[in-house]
Amino acid sequence: MSREGVLDRDDAWEYLANAREAWRSPEEEASVAERLAAARQNDGDVAHDDDGEDDDDDAEETIEEEPLSQIVERLDATVFGLIEALDSDRADLPKLLDEALRGSLWARQIAREDEDVAPLHKRVIEARADLIWKTTTASARRGHFAMGVGLEAGLAIDAMADVLAELLDRADVAALSGDINELVETLGGLGERLLFMRPFIPSKSNALPANWKAILRSWVSGEDVAKIGPQNMRAVEEAFTYRLVWALEAVRTRRMSLGWSPDTVAGGAAAAVETGVPQFMMSMLIRAGLPSRRASMAAIEDAKPVFVTPAEMRAWLESDEITAYTDAGDWPTPDTAALWARFRTEALSGGIQKWSVEHYKRLLEIAAAPPAGLYRIVTDEGDGRTWLATPDYQRVAAFKKPAVDPKPSLFSGRLPGNTRLVDALRVGRGKLRWSHADA
Repeated sequence: MSREGVLDRDDAWEYLANAREAWRSPEEEASVAERLAAARQNDGDVAHDDDGEDDDDDAEETIEEEPLSQIVERLDATVFGLIEALDSDRADLPKLLDEALRGSLWARQIAREDEDVAPLHKRVIEARADLIWKTTTASARRGHFAMGVGLEAGLAIDAMADVLAELLDRADVAALSGDINELVETLGGLGERLLFMRPFIPSKSNALPANWKAILRSWVSGEDVAKIGPQNMRAVEEAFTYRLVWALEAVRTRRMSLGWSPDTVAGGAAAAVETGVPQFMMSMLIRAGLPSRRASMAAIEDAKPVFVTPAEMRAWLESDEITAYTDAGDWPTPDTAALWARFRTEALSGGIQKWSVEHYKRLLEIAAAPPAGLYRIVTDEGDGRTWLATPDYQRVAAFKKPAVDPKPSLFSGRLPGNTRLVDALRVGRGKLRWSHADA
């Protein structure tokens, strides 16, 4: 902030406590404006390499310094984490912050620095807290805290909350009925408003192509990855299944924190984007452990069931109709029948259990590190191995050690880049076990 010239002012701290622009970098604002302008070009102009190959320069680009906007977002999270009473008076902030920081990890770490560093840290935190309280109400702060976003993103979402709520409700209803045109239209409207603000802007190396809405339609329609195009799957993984889902869930969480109660099933739109299918029931099958978009779509389109809860889905799986279809050996499609039969057996093998969240770090059995991004983790695909796969279940690389996963579960992995060590996250039933013997 000193390099930005902010701290050189005589009234620097008063300026920081009262002016949002004091915390912004002109260079970053220009960059966001450029991205927004590029994304609004004619849909025929594609912003990726024509040969479909990854841009090695982008992939290997290293950012030497964390952008100011990201640091400020983390600072906002720190302020909300320190001040639990979001309805506190602004005048009480210095006292509340001092009490929260006393004996904290920050206090122990800052004690090792020069004696003039701690007061500077505290003044920055106090100035930011003062600005947040000055520019928000207690209810707005509850919404920002629930979303896990900083002041700027929170205020931007507050300003268009009614429009976002209407679009999201329409998208959720469209996902229930499988109305692909309405689903894509509303998701496009949400993306126009959310994917161009921090923290939901895709990374620079995975910038949205100009035809991103067409790619989004292909993805949520359930089109095969080969048809979508491998060169477009980076946008699917980074912008849609990660950033857009995060943004949609943030908006929904904000509404609930402010007392909203849905009068229909909420979350269907986010599920459709996450799983790449156009209907909520199809997403439920995938989330329950069915590792095939094509099988989920074929099953729902053929049987035409009606369920919106896990218990209703289980009852449908247990029904005589689905038992007969499964026993025929060629349903929902001949090439996915074995996957379906195994999924159904596992889904019905136990009662409803509490789900748990588990984090792992596991190595891939591959010479070169795959591209950075968000992936699925697929277990026991007939060969006893555990695989890192694309959102469309295309295998990328096997893990050195296989895992036994008691489904249903949501099992994902993230690669930060230039490494074979996967940050794995599993949310699901039971306890996952990794083999002690190398695969």
